[in-house]
Amino acid sequence: MAYPNFRYLAGDKILGIDYDIKNRYGTGPYLLHAAIHGGGIEPPTSQLAAYAAGTGAWYSFEALNDLTAENLRLPSTVFDEPFCVVNAGNSARTVVWHGVENQRENEQVTYISGADSVLASLIVQELNAAGFETDRAPVSFAGDDPQNICNRNKPRAGVQLDLSYTLRKSLYAGGDLSTAALAQPDNRQPAFFAYGDAIRRACALVPLESDTDTVPPTITQPRAPSTQAVSTAVRTPFAIDHSGSVSATTDEREQLVDRVHALVGTAPGERVMRATYGVPTSASLFAINPEVANDQLQRAVLDAVAQFEPSAVVSAIVADVNEALGAVNINVQVSRADVPGAERDNTRSVGVLVGGTVISTPE
Repeated sequence: MAYPNFRYLAGDKILGIDYDIKNRYGTGPYLLHAAIHGGGIEPPTSQLAAYAAGTGAWYSFEALNDLTAENLRLPSTVFDEPFCVVNAGNSARTVVWHGVENQRENEQVTYISGADSVLASLIVQELNAAGFETDRAPVSFAGDDPQNICNRNKPRAGVQLDLSYTLRKSLYAGGDLSTAALAQPDNRQPAFFAYGDAIRRACALVPLESDTDTVPPTITQPRAPSTQAVSTAVRTPFAIDHSGSVSATTDEREQLVDRVHALVGTAPGERVMRATYGVPTSASLFAINPEVANDQLQRAVLDAVAQFEPSAVVSAIVADVNEALGAVNINVQVSRADVPGAERDNTRSVGVLVGGTVISTPE
């Protein structure tokens, strides 16, 4: 069964049983290594992407059942799993790892494509120097489409690597690419490390352009007791107060909580001028149980707050999944990082429907 997008897949399959999602965002301008057909779909792309990334940004969508893995292959041009879309969209350079069937008998070759010609050329250079064969990807699976996930980063240009089946088998002992074999790091052959190191060297040679439009300012000094002008901010969500005026506040704690509330209640893509702003809640709404949803949402909220609200300290995140309604309430407790010993008692609950629609905002 082929799924047209992630929403259909997540509604039919079970997170933690059929598939898993692993995601680590970068900081500042960063390079992302991603395997969107990981696990049993195109082994060992998850392991290669993780090795090449080191401690940097990394994403992997992994099929957990070898027998049904092929059913979870979303095409690169429609791959819209929320965590990946946000991570790729915020990256300055992107390398997406794939496996492909041999185009010629027993070939050990990497087909390279994508709109980032600079990084692609460096990868060819380093792989060839390490003794690995490369070739231009044929049109049938090339990653040149602007909608390909590898090209959906900030510069709209990434690299797609397609490793032939025989090449991938050569990276593991006995050519065993089963899930059980991949789980044992000792099965990795010297070629695995030589290949990954070549990619690392190529990636280290490219500049990562800064993008001040999406990097929030960092607070470096505590604020002095207020001798400065007091700022007023419109409350979030928008409301009319008892006097008939637009509800606003001069309390900086309330302003911070409002901003975090707006961040959590926004789905990435809703703000046209800041496409990566928000928290990708949709994936968590299809989790196998509330505990898994809670864990996913905690990671997503922490990542978003660290990026867009660095002056906030998050002390608690609790997700309450309502299966009957098909919604999740995200309770976030925050305080200001620039106020030593500030009380962390500001909690706001954001109700989010499947798809990211905010339905309630009780305090």
